[in-house]
Amino acid sequence: MKADPAVLTREVFIAAPPEIVFAFLTDPRLMAKWIGLSHQLEPHPGGRFRVEVSRGNFARGRYVEVKPPTRVAFTWGWESGDSTLAMLPPGASLVEIDLEPRDGGSLLRLRHSRLPPDAVDIHGERWSRYLGRLPSAVLDSA
Repeated sequence: MKADPAVLTREVFIAAPPEIVFAFLTDPRLMAKWIGLSHQLEPHPGGRFRVEVSRGNFARGRYVEVKPPTRVAFTWGWESGDSTLAMLPPGASLVEIDLEPRDGGSLLRLRHSRLPPDAVDIHGERWSRYLGRLPSAVLDSA
């Protein structure tokens, strides 16, 4: 019997308006400041999403929704020889990011769904790490 896919969520406050934060989710040059080594982004529905998150480990999928400046969603999976990551093939899961104006900045909510239960911990740890870098990346670029 196959286990039900899992969902993880993360939130982070960023002291910049959604219009600025959104660019860090869709512009390869800006995304490089907080996650990944190389980026191939086509931020429109059906467009390519491919990020070399760590050396030789590529997250790959397709954009599902792009609604500037409040929402971006893309499928996610791995081109990787790492057995933990390989259990999630390219495009198998879904990452949804919503930006809400809050207290003069933005509340970013990330929801990563359709994850195999064995992949939740590693994705949760890494999303926490990378999202933790985003507020300073945005402020340093201002």
